[in-house]
Amino acid sequence: MTLWNVTAPTVRIVGDKEVRGTQTWVVQAPRSVEAVRQVAARVAAEEAVRHRRGAAIDSTAFTTTRWRSPHGVLGPTAPHPQALRAGHGGPDQGADTSSSAPLTAGWRTIAA
Repeated sequence: MTLWNVTAPTVRIVGDKEVRGTQTWVVQAPRSVEAVRQVAARVAAEEAVRHRRGAAIDSTAFTTTRWRSPHGVLGPTAPHPQALRAGHGGPDQGADTSSSAPLTAGWRTIAA
């Protein structure tokens, strides 16, 4: 399995200004399209919405890239990216490796 960064653009209104950003998940999947399916199943989850501070997400503009460690592409014996974060005790957004979410027409992926 490969670890993927799946990123989607976000936008929220603060006062009268649009604040643009991104939300990124690290997920494990054999292919980028499967990684996008996993994220598509999670974008509306309470934790994901809270993480992006209620911003709307553009689920038609997902991009994917292979997750890279500071030493290059993550190999099968390298630690999971969450293990690199000292003191991180919460659940990982990328822990769910199910691929049951349907991929709707119009979704794009850009694989590395």
